[in-house]
Amino acid sequence: MAQRGKSGLGGKGQSRKLPPQPRAKNLPDQEQELRAALSGRLLLLRYQPIIRLRNGHTAALEGLVRWPRQEALLQAGAFVPLAEKLGLALDLTHAVLERVAHDWQRTPSPKGGLAVNIPLSVLMLPEMPARLAATLRQHGKRRGPLLLELTETEAIRDPSRLRRVMLRLKRLGIPVLLDDVTLGDHRWRLAGLPFAGVKLDRSLIEALPNQMRARHFLRRILTDSHAKGRYVIAEGVSNPLLRRTTRGLGVDFAQGYLLGQPEPPQQNRGGQTRLSPARRGGRAP
Repeated sequence: MAQRGKSGLGGKGQSRKLPPQPRAKNLPDQEQELRAALSGRLLLLRYQPIIRLRNGHTAALEGLVRWPRQEALLQAGAFVPLAEKLGLALDLTHAVLERVAHDWQRTPSPKGGLAVNIPLSVLMLPEMPARLAATLRQHGKRRGPLLLELTETEAIRDPSRLRRVMLRLKRLGIPVLLDDVTLGDHRWRLAGLPFAGVKLDRSLIEALPNQMRARHFLRRILTDSHAKGRYVIAEGVSNPLLRRTTRGLGVDFAQGYLLGQPEPPQQNRGGQTRLSPARRGGRAP
């Protein structure tokens, strides 16, 4: 994973001082504890709102995975890279999906749905559509869909195969978003991939006020995305300047500590709007 606090399976760092994390043990101890946490279903999700910039209404929630360990709640960046290194990405994905199914009944789910991260290698497994469909059945009554955010840890080497997977998921009512788009990242230009939306990485958002190159790059993404009916979400909106800048440029939605911190499921409120692109040539109405 990139070292800016991202994780492939549900967790993003923000621009704020975090509490001290427990001192790392040696790798065998960490592996044993992580395997035990996965088998014992000890992982939790904290839900951060995704808001519509033009009116501040909550549209969706993103589930960020946390590991209760040594009297602390570890963020994903502290253990997801280890899980992927150990070949536990699928186990971690299953643990996250089980927690989503558990939390859905306890969350006033917004119309836009609940989002979780998923790495490309797991998304492409033949059994994943059926596994995701089973998760939806566990949800029972719900207002919005399950959203999958495709992370940036692996290059997309077979767009045709990925397109087939995404279309199958779309038929199941499971939209896929392209996550972690950074300055100069051209994954969003891959033709024929039916992404429902694009998520802009915190590093790109923080560059917008001072870098014309970043603003030009964002405008290209917005023009292309809105022409294809995709919405655009800014991550890491941590201060009023970034909120004004992203809204002024025409970004549809945003999340970040300024707009709402990750909370347990029962502390979130269901939103009254859906995820959809802006109108009027890409400008926020």
